Amino acid sequence: MGGIKSKFSGGGGRRHGGEDNAEATPAEATPAEATPAEATPAEAIPTDGRLKLQQFFFKSGREEPRLAATTPHLVNSEEEVIALVNVARERMQVIRVIGSGHSINEAVGDTGETSNEVLIRLAGELRSFRQVSSSECTKTFKIGGGCYLGLNPLDETSTWDNSVNVQLNNHDCAIPILGGITHQSLGGFIMTGSAGGSVAHGFEDVIKEIHFVNGLGEKVIAVRGTEIFNAVGVSMGMFGVITYVVLEVPTPSFNVKGTEITVSVSDSVIAVDPNTNKSNLQETLETQEYYRMLWYPQEYAQRVTEWAGGWSDSNDIVPYVDILSAPVVAGAAAMSLRWSHWLLTNHPCEATYKLIGAELRLFTKETPQEFNDVWYKVLPMDNGAPVDTIFDTSFTELWFPMDKTDDVLDILRSIYEDQQVAGNYAVEIYAGKSSPFWLSPAYDRDVMRVDPFWFVHQAGDPRQYFDYFWNALLGVEGIRAHWGKYLPAADGMYGDTRYDLAFLKKSYPMLDKWLEMRNAADPDQIFVTEYWRKMFHIEK
Repeated sequence: MGGIKSKFSGGGGRRHGGEDNAEATPAEATPAEATPAEATPAEAIPTDGRLKLQQFFFKSGREEPRLAATTPHLVNSEEEVIALVNVARERMQVIRVIGSGHSINEAVGDTGETSNEVLIRLAGELRSFRQVSSSECTKTFKIGGGCYLGLNPLDETSTWDNSVNVQLNNHDCAIPILGGITHQSLGGFIMTGSAGGSVAHGFEDVIKEIHFVNGLGEKVIAVRGTEIFNAVGVSMGMFGVITYVVLEVPTPSFNVKGTEITVSVSDSVIAVDPNTNKSNLQETLETQEYYRMLWYPQEYAQRVTEWAGGWSDSNDIVPYVDILSAPVVAGAAAMSLRWSHWLLTNHPCEATYKLIGAELRLFTKETPQEFNDVWYKVLPMDNGAPVDTIFDTSFTELWFPMDKTDDVLDILRSIYEDQQVAGNYAVEIYAGKSSPFWLSPAYDRDVMRVDPFWFVHQAGDPRQYFDYFWNALLGVEGIRAHWGKYLPAADGMYGDTRYDLAFLKKSYPMLDKWLEMRNAADPDQIFVTEYWRKMFHIEK
């Protein structure tokens, strides 16, 4: 834990255990029966009640459906992956893997631009879970790359029982950090450089090996500490298909205790101390074991919701409850966002700004909420909200060197004076631990991260909204962006900064080596879509 203790937590080392099933069986593994040219076609993705709720509130639904709503081919084994790669090389096809579809469409596959694209989903053996070894402090597991970290509510084959997190907990183990939701597949979470809110713990800390099939149809095992491991770890599917991930996970399991509270901006960690002309945000990000904040910067909202926690020595379970976990509340909040955005767009005036502030205050609780529960139920604090359907949210995620925290806050305060930029939603701010992966936005340094939110079900183009932030923040030294979220346009000009290959090479010092190794792993470019080709200037 690096000596870090949450002021909200018990902060001790007592952890709770689960059943130790050393011979866990593969999660719904099925025999590999598909022929090389024709992988098993998937059924239409089933849904739960969340989509029905969405359809009730929003007649039109999405204008641009997620790729998760399509029918990819199911691939059940490494042998099937190899067969598909060989066929793709012969037919000059592009293979892309979809997990939960939590990334933006273009990051996964862009069938509109890449006409010869084959979309696949990992199943069967490639969602298996096996313990392979154990020691006094850790246990090691070989897990299929398609296995979901938690419950993916848009895939009825996904259950809590076959999720990575619950199976680890049943073995009295725990991943020390998770993202705000855990719908993602294990491979997808890793490959896009996703992370949780902590500088004490990184997801990469528990990754021991990454198994993948490259563009030559070869099985490759990337071992921690090697160049290929650092290169393939964050590679957006362009080195090959991740078939298995070997995790070396600490034991025993543990609980997380903490508090969520909403305060005024003037009473929050982003308030400026007149004596130092700085906020307490950087210190908070560096000293809290787990932390994230939601800032509502609107003139008549001016609130901050702070969530903080740490390892707990208490086994008295107090669940964390998201206010949006109640369908009626989520529906009302979603309609409020949609209506307030229409007002902001069509009637930008003082009355609209006051109404938006009043609505946001209504849905942000001032009463502190204390919680203490199992790690996988608490760390993904947004799992309870219907963020994949009725409360679907898009964002651009910008990562900065930790010592730029107050510089970034100053810029945000400035642009938020414009109420069109302040908008009708929130911005999330949290930390990330330094990563060994060359293309991780946290490569070789701890970071603070800024996620301006856009409500998917409101009218308008999220890119036009994110332009405000790209124009204002791309000039900050050391900025990087999450590969699975909205990115500035390739070769686009933002303020005085051009987001081009030269910019990326400056941002990622190992990019040239990464591109060289990527080409060697996939010389026929069967994993390269036009979206990524433009981003990295990969010549055909």
